[in-house]
Amino acid sequence: MRSLEYLAAPAVFGDITTIVGTVTALCAALTAVSTVVVKLRTRRRRYRAQQLKASWNVSSEAADTGAFLSNRSAFDYEDVRLTVSCGAPGRQACQPVGLLPAESKHLWPSASVHEQIGSPQVDGESHDNQPHRVQVTFRTDAGYWHLGDKGVERVRSLVIWAERNRAETLRRYFGHRSAFRKGYSVAVTVEPFERTEELEHAFTHLAATGEPLRGFQVPDVVAGPHDWIGRVARERSVEPPLLDPAKLPEISPVARAALSRNGRMYAIPYVFDSVALIRNDALAGGPMPATFGDVVSAGVALQVGAPDDTGNAGDPYHMWPLFSSLGGSFFGLGDKRFEDIARWRESFVDAFVRLGKLGLDPRVGRAEALESFLEGKVPYLVCSSRALRAIKEKRLDVTVGAVPPAGERPARPLVSVYGLFIYENAPNLSAARELVASYLASPKAGQELNRYQQLVPVQEEAMSTVAEADPVLRPYVEQCRAGMVMPSYPEMREAWQLIGRTEYQILSGTGDAPEVASKAADEGWELLREAREAQAG
Repeated sequence: MRSLEYLAAPAVFGDITTIVGTVTALCAALTAVSTVVVKLRTRRRRYRAQQLKASWNVSSEAADTGAFLSNRSAFDYEDVRLTVSCGAPGRQACQPVGLLPAESKHLWPSASVHEQIGSPQVDGESHDNQPHRVQVTFRTDAGYWHLGDKGVERVRSLVIWAERNRAETLRRYFGHRSAFRKGYSVAVTVEPFERTEELEHAFTHLAATGEPLRGFQVPDVVAGPHDWIGRVARERSVEPPLLDPAKLPEISPVARAALSRNGRMYAIPYVFDSVALIRNDALAGGPMPATFGDVVSAGVALQVGAPDDTGNAGDPYHMWPLFSSLGGSFFGLGDKRFEDIARWRESFVDAFVRLGKLGLDPRVGRAEALESFLEGKVPYLVCSSRALRAIKEKRLDVTVGAVPPAGERPARPLVSVYGLFIYENAPNLSAARELVASYLASPKAGQELNRYQQLVPVQEEAMSTVAEADPVLRPYVEQCRAGMVMPSYPEMREAWQLIGRTEYQILSGTGDAPEVASKAADEGWELLREAREAQAG
């Protein structure tokens, strides 16, 4: 019997080999079929998208001249957004068409196009005959598409650069399960930088060389503060966004003005920020302190920071409520105008000298200040709203209020507006401009952002909703509406570095305080010479 079993073994192994071969062949066949199906489906989707035609139509009738769209398919196109470029850079207009039904047409008359651009038609019909570039972005059930000079292209992804803390929020905001992804099948990759200063350096390098720093992709969008505006406008490193004029009133005028220069918006506002006083209610109670001296006596963490290898030191943004209450100014800048140096120099120097006597520790940086507060070492923290996420995760009960004055004048915090800057050579330039602009302008987007982190939205309706619902964030909302918007001259990087180094030197006792502050006043006055001359002109 054993010999018969041995004889049967080869036959069994033969059967197994045959089965394995059959299964392998079936898998290969299924893979081939699947590949063919995917290709056919992709081809069918592209064919459907290609049935949208766009052109600049010229007719003997003025009413029939303009940007023309034709949907030649049997399917509807959704979120259709039309952009017309007319002549020189910056002469652009957009129209949100919305739904373009199957087998329908749409005309945006030339007169209406040029009215939005801000200039009338030139030479009437002769101008209409000049080249007008018409681009369209739209959505189908199969994806998000861009119709431009190269035909129809599907937009599959966007890349955003952001500072680490904001990158985490944006990653969730545009993430796989977000409201954004439910509406648009576009994957968003958010690449983080440790600090805003590092992000600014990387963006400046990109604008100058066209190459990203090692380890990063070329971005479509960069999330940064509004005080970049002067520099990026001068360098022409960003593509100004186009917002639907009907939606502009929905965005705070403060946010719009902060991200504009010479009447032109250079980024899409998406969040406000400012500085406030945060109290750990387990360590202190009663009314919030009336003076900053009381805060110092109780114990406070305020970030300053030692010099780094890029020339940054101190933290003017967090220092500003104290500095302004002591009589300090941004090199004499008043209500949008600079005063003569003779009128502000003495108070500028005196404010720094008095700041040095408050007893603040210059060695405390961003991480140390927040950690000290979270661990219960001090009851008070002076910080922007970015600290609220860590406080919430720690489950601390806190009260938030305005930073009290250190001097005789009101403590006036700076207000920053963060915007999404569209890189001029973005791989998905048109899609980034249209998609981000159209999505972020709605109040719903601002409230959605606040779900992921306690931040002050820029949409008026969302600001009111958040202020009413969140007592912790409410003081930030109030300050963002009434505070001093940070200046945004091209020289801001150098100006903040100068003020920050001066802050650190005086708090650390390096050199004679009046002499150090006087030197800073003179250097700042010279640094901003062009800004003053432009203002006078």
